[in-house]
Amino acid sequence: MGENFVLKIGGSVMYDNSLNVNEALLAKVKNWYMNERKNYKKVAMVVGGGSLSRDMQEKISSSVGGEESLHNIAMSVTQTNAAILQGYLEDMDIFLPKKLGDAYEFLMEENQKTLLSGGLKIGWSTDMDAAIYADILGVKTVYKISNVEFLYEADPKTEINTKPILDISWEEYFKLFNIVDGDNHVVNESIPIDVNCAQFCAKKGISFFLCGGKYIQEKESVQEILKAGTLIHP
Repeated sequence: MGENFVLKIGGSVMYDNSLNVNEALLAKVKNWYMNERKNYKKVAMVVGGGSLSRDMQEKISSSVGGEESLHNIAMSVTQTNAAILQGYLEDMDIFLPKKLGDAYEFLMEENQKTLLSGGLKIGWSTDMDAAIYADILGVKTVYKISNVEFLYEADPKTEINTKPILDISWEEYFKLFNIVDGDNHVVNESIPIDVNCAQFCAKKGISFFLCGGKYIQEKESVQEILKAGTLIHP
């Protein structure tokens, strides 16, 4: 049995453009889980909200008062996504915490069990939840599957000749996205790792490995998807 493992699944890849569940990806995650789970002491998985969360917020923002209410709704979507993933994994022993304190207590227990969650604190991204779990478990690298396979030197949608970045420090990441001390997380901000999470990881010595994108369809397994991407490190 190896060390602990933290996997973040971006909400952007949980659904297609029509908001149908990405069953092909979830089948690969299930296969990975069934084959690899035994190799780790603790596994913590976090699921984001993605397009479903953004779509819901946009539709109700004019009717729901207060930023905190919108945050709370977005967080509930991520928790629903976590429950959906648990259903696909068919492992009812997986723990789905509703509070951060419950997650902390579970991760500190001496057993070989799995935690699966959405967001647990208003104002945090689910990347931040994953980073917190990594810090609790002593995990040095969080693996994040999202809709981009690499970081790029420029936006590949507008700069077709831009090159992928395979390795980048947090300091270089801050410069790339113009992040300065004092910046805070902005809900639904289009950035691979949000500001607060990136700053936390830089201070705690935690890395993120970004992967996925086109490889979600091209690769036959999560094991293969996790081999190609960008490492953001201290």
